[in-house]
Amino acid sequence: MLAGCATTSTFTLIEPQRVTVAEVISVEPGINWNKVSTSKYTGNIEVWTLDGPTLNTMMFFTGVPNGEPLFMRRGENQGAVESPPVFKSDMNPFEIQELLEATMARNFQTTIADSRGLRPQLIDDGRGFRFDTSLVGRDEVERHGVFVGTIRNDKLYGAWFQGAKYYYFYRYLDEYNRIIQSAQLVGEAAPD
Repeated sequence: MLAGCATTSTFTLIEPQRVTVAEVISVEPGINWNKVSTSKYTGNIEVWTLDGPTLNTMMFFTGVPNGEPLFMRRGENQGAVESPPVFKSDMNPFEIQELLEATMARNFQTTIADSRGLRPQLIDDGRGFRFDTSLVGRDEVERHGVFVGTIRNDKLYGAWFQGAKYYYFYRYLDEYNRIIQSAQLVGEAAPD
């Protein structure tokens, strides 16, 4: 799903030790991941994968500022007919859930995008939220996901893990949950 960019993706090994993503989210994975150095998408994001971007990805949101989209397809702003939906710092968790749903539908070119199960989530001793996602892309593969996020200093921070439903999502859901439990916001995202 995140593959197929015009440029070749390169990968950097992320070992199972504490690592800081974009100088704002510190996490401790329990297994080896691969950071996707060239992604089909742009924005305040960092993308990791276990089995390749078409099978599963974890997209870290590393401080999406007010008025910016969560992420966009590379090169989309040139000649775009319709502006992408954007994050607003006064959004509530339900509105952010709807924003991710609209962003999924737009960027993965599908109208089958859904989110549900909004609930509170403790993040680094602060308030956050969590919800589940599902989508079916042009390849007709059903994908499930989970998003955890928080707003700090008027920016959105979080992580969205998604994968092919019948194997790649559930196989690594516990690993995603471990990463979320280990997450600490640092640098400009650190709690006051």
